[in-house]
Amino acid sequence: MDDGQNPRHDEFRKTLRTRHGVIIALANISPTVSIGIGLGFLAAVAGTSLPAAFLLAALPILAVSGGYARLAARDPNCGTAYVWVRRALGPWAGYLTGWTSVATNIMFLSYAGQLTGQFTLQLAHETGLFSTQSTLAVTLTGLLWTGLIVIGAVRGVKDATAVQSVLLGLSAVVVLTVVVTAFVRGDAAPVQVSWFSPFAFPDTLTLLSATVLAAYMFWGWESAFSVVEENAEARSSGRAGLIAIVVTLVLFLIGAAGFLHALTPGQLTDPLAGITELSRTFYGTGGAIAAIAAMLAATVACMQSSVIAGSRLTLAMGRDGVLGPSWARLHPSRRTPVTSTLRTAGLAVALSVAGLAVGELSEVVLAVVNSVGILVSLMYGIGGWACVITFRHELRGGRLRDILAVGVLPALGGTALLLLGGLVAYLQWTSVDHMAFDPENGRFLTALPLGAVLLGVPAAFWTRYRRKAAYFTQPASPLAPAPASVSAAAPMSASSSTGVSA
Repeated sequence: MDDGQNPRHDEFRKTLRTRHGVIIALANISPTVSIGIGLGFLAAVAGTSLPAAFLLAALPILAVSGGYARLAARDPNCGTAYVWVRRALGPWAGYLTGWTSVATNIMFLSYAGQLTGQFTLQLAHETGLFSTQSTLAVTLTGLLWTGLIVIGAVRGVKDATAVQSVLLGLSAVVVLTVVVTAFVRGDAAPVQVSWFSPFAFPDTLTLLSATVLAAYMFWGWESAFSVVEENAEARSSGRAGLIAIVVTLVLFLIGAAGFLHALTPGQLTDPLAGITELSRTFYGTGGAIAAIAAMLAATVACMQSSVIAGSRLTLAMGRDGVLGPSWARLHPSRRTPVTSTLRTAGLAVALSVAGLAVGELSEVVLAVVNSVGILVSLMYGIGGWACVITFRHELRGGRLRDILAVGVLPALGGTALLLLGGLVAYLQWTSVDHMAFDPENGRFLTALPLGAVLLGVPAAFWTRYRRKAAYFTQPASPLAPAPASVSAAAPMSASSSTGVSA
């Protein structure tokens, strides 16, 4: 019987390929949006060393992604790090990893919904249809987009990635056209090799600070692993994550060099002088309209990818007894996590609506999104070490390739990301001498994400002692055996791998 066509009632269909994972990861990273409206924030710290910051940030990300690839091949579970950290460091660390991922995903979806509303209304203004930027209009427009995104996610990943590929393609064409034009027509500064050199930073603190911010802009590559149980091959997620990181790095380097060539330092560090205004300069109002449409398309694709990844994480938590069993329910015909999808999106919508009643709440959401780099670095760092600890016994007498892939590189990458996360927390906390309810206050930006993690501690106690979740009380299922004749990275059919559902 073909499991891909006739899965059990509680299983996903295994029909996805590497290309689907690449699209999901690229959509979640959303490099075109980062180029369009995010380079200015990084340039304010990195200056002309903008490309070098991306190169440095990519190194630990790539190192950790190799560890994720091995874990996905041997332990294919849509809970990803939530399950893998539990295996390596215990259920308390795993639970807090899952809690943090869910919290940041919901906060991001609430924020991204607002962005889709803003881009839609900006597009209406530029095209002369109507003009409004009221908070109510922005929120309601974002909610409409969220509803459409949820429908697409429930219909299935293949349909969703088909839409995402079109949206990503359109946004990439626009952004790359502007960047190429910047190379051709820009004259602010000649392209220099020193832009790509880590030795060109004025001091170590600037280098580290810029690397932290650049690493945050890669956030989302791990979403390729959220569909590991739906892959025809367990290795597909590892390939997809690697391809997405490399493609993103290339786009970042090209975009950063083009903007440095075309914009003065003052223009570059002003987020308002990003892709839209550069497009307006080169191509007039039509260029500005195309740029806003590109940002809208990429943001919609990003939201859809976040819904797909987030719903599979909460499904895994429901399956393990951490959440109610209804969270693990699959659509009877489409085999998608319909309950988790609806509830994850519903929580994000509730947060957006609450922001209308409590205006300052939207500031809190923005602050968390701006400071989530701390959590991203910590989660990736812990994930890297989870790989090292999980495969520690297999490193003895192993081949050099395996020792590097599941030992040395994840350890170095994980340590670097943990240190970077700690650094940005320290820098933000010491940047001011008082706490204030302000999305620009460094201590507020540090306390919010760390407070979100701490809130998970009482929730963990309730789940362990009141709900008595199997995740806390039962041992993890054994890893799928490593192939005997080749390394653990060799192709392994997803249908022959043992999934882990504690």
